[in-house]
Amino acid sequence: MSKKSLLVLGLCCLALAPVSAKTTKEYQRPSLHMVLMTNSDKAQKASKAQITDAKIMGYVAESWNNYEFPALYNNFKIPYQKAEINCVSGSIIDVMSMNINNMSLAELKQAQELMDGKKYRAALKEEIDKISDEVAHQLVEKWWSIGPEGTVSDTLLFRLACYSATQNQAGDAAQTTLGAQQQLFNELADATMANTYITFSKLDFYENEPIAAFTRDIMKKIASITSSASPIPGVYAAALAAADATYESMKEGYTAYTNNLLYRLEWNDSIANEFYSIWKDGSHIDMDKFKAMKFNLIYVGNTGANATCYVKKADLGQGNEHMVHKTIHKALNKQFANLQRDFEEFRPMVPVLGIDAKGGIIADMGTKEDVKVGDKFNLLEPVTNEKGVTKYVFKAAVKVVKWTSDKEGEFVDGVWNNEEIDNAAAADLNTNDGFDIIGTHLSKFKNASPSMFVKKAK
Repeated sequence: MSKKSLLVLGLCCLALAPVSAKTTKEYQRPSLHMVLMTNSDKAQKASKAQITDAKIMGYVAESWNNYEFPALYNNFKIPYQKAEINCVSGSIIDVMSMNINNMSLAELKQAQELMDGKKYRAALKEEIDKISDEVAHQLVEKWWSIGPEGTVSDTLLFRLACYSATQNQAGDAAQTTLGAQQQLFNELADATMANTYITFSKLDFYENEPIAAFTRDIMKKIASITSSASPIPGVYAAALAAADATYESMKEGYTAYTNNLLYRLEWNDSIANEFYSIWKDGSHIDMDKFKAMKFNLIYVGNTGANATCYVKKADLGQGNEHMVHKTIHKALNKQFANLQRDFEEFRPMVPVLGIDAKGGIIADMGTKEDVKVGDKFNLLEPVTNEKGVTKYVFKAAVKVVKWTSDKEGEFVDGVWNNEEIDNAAAADLNTNDGFDIIGTHLSKFKNASPSMFVKKAK
């Protein structure tokens, strides 16, 4: 049975539904599911050092639950939302449990390297690979709204496949014929499913002082071992001074350590054809065959991010819970910014909000996305052909420019300070006079307009 014949019933039900004319085979708004990794009882017992108490970790979980979903992705939530992991090897807790007094120089340097989290993320990947099929099955089940008895609906897939990055802009939809809808669906359905991403995030939160002291002690131990081999006077004293200076610079505040692994749902012609072959009719599949199918997550890559928050005047009296939420959210924002920086396929388009008084471009991004002055972006214009398919055409290379404001805190180092601003409320901050639009400012382009987008350059 062909995909076209399978979907006629669903398309007929949606024949009068508005479909955006701005659809494209080249670009579709990514869908994203987020999974929180937590230590299993086994991992908890295996750890020799506990520098974060259970109450604090409860705040960490709350912070994850309250984290605002990244606005430029479809929120594709499935039941599998938390994964218990059994590994502690290479984690900060694991490193802190080491007795550095009897370590060799090589072992001390290895301990330093463990602090960057690369070994830990490799261990996390091994844990995630064990649940890949289960998570992938749930993603496919959601895309096709598969019920326990094998009922199937294409409503969700149809809706998301036929909308481009502008789907969340109200009033940007137009009626299309049943034939046009079916053509768009046939072109975009599989590509839309293949554009489904999953992040697995491991969050840890610590007071800085114990880690600062541990870092200082490693530095001093290395200095002690290496100083005897150095003929230069004062080297040992300088190394000790550097270790103490490191401690002083690190000891205040709180730090969130985030490790994030990025995956994508594997969906290709071979998998799609096998899936379509198990359909009994236009609205049912063979559930036994579906359960027996092997689905997989494709590993894209990983990043780590640390965010430190210091207790400021505004934070006084608000307690640990406030500091945990503030630090965790800052770290998660940085984490997603790192993923988008390192993996081009995960970079979303950002809408242009307007043009400033000097002709510069104002984009809906800022400190939350870890944007910096000088960052380079591509300016893209959606161009729709006679068939209603949109291609995003490169218009110019632009970069973030320095900007100041009379309003305190509105910009940080020249970048819009949107750290505490909800995505849904961002549009309400802007007026329509063209010169009081809040956002990050980029260099000007003569024909730029609010209908365009920017995307981080390679």
